Amino acid sequence: MSADSYYRWIARERLAAWGEDVTGLVTAEKERRAALDRAGELAEDPFGGQEQEQAIRRLEEQPEDTAAPKRLGRRREDRTAPIPAALHEPAPEQPVAAAGSEAGYCGPWRIAREEERAEWTFTPYVGVGPLHFGMTLEEITRVLGEGPAVSSYSHHSEDQQLNYADFAESGIRALFHDGRLGCVAADALTGPQVRLDAAPLTGCAPSHVEDWLVHRTTRPGSLSYSVAGDPVFADLGLAIRSQRAGDIVLTRPLFLLHDWLDLWHALPSEEWNCS
Repeated sequence: MSADSYYRWIARERLAAWGEDVTGLVTAEKERRAALDRAGELAEDPFGGQEQEQAIRRLEEQPEDTAAPKRLGRRREDRTAPIPAALHEPAPEQPVAAAGSEAGYCGPWRIAREEERAEWTFTPYVGVGPLHFGMTLEEITRVLGEGPAVSSYSHHSEDQQLNYADFAESGIRALFHDGRLGCVAADALTGPQVRLDAAPLTGCAPSHVEDWLVHRTTRPGSLSYSVAGDPVFADLGLAIRSQRAGDIVLTRPLFLLHDWLDLWHALPSEEWNCS
């Protein structure tokens, strides 16, 4: 079995497409993730004693998973993010996506209606919809069935490096590092509806999505904020940015790898203009 979680995800997707029962594989993946999460919590517990040392050794013995967030196996001293909502507080209502523009409206701020959006799901630190982290531009083009409407490159001497590619029909921006997919942004107006636990993340009121996610987040230190005030959820590999739609703003979710969590340094300047 591959040590890389995105290869395991690809295998499950292919087997399911061929009509194979992948229930056991899905259950095994959830149990493996839960065990590693528990080991990570014990490794960061300053009062864990022998259990802490055992957890640290277990994490150090794990094979490298390039698609998973880094597990430090030691106390983190940078936990300055707000504390998640107390468990006794009532859970907020799930966010609701904007209804979309009226039929026939074709202005620049047209919001896609529910039936016009593709339905995507995502697996943290693995992929979103038909895309998985680590893909090349050619692989993404083949999977989406469309070429990029815009591609941005930076030049270093004689070399050029792909920064991002916009796919207009799909309503996404794919962002790259060293030629590999590391972040996917779903356009608030036209992008796919990406759901978490059946709750929509695209094209919603930002405050509603943030409240719902803050209450859902239970791992200490997993919530932080970018310099622009965007909530970033490290346990999910998810950031919620805002994008203008005429007189209102809607959510533009970013699905990303661990190295992209520092939005200010990771995102190109053009992405900050999508607001």
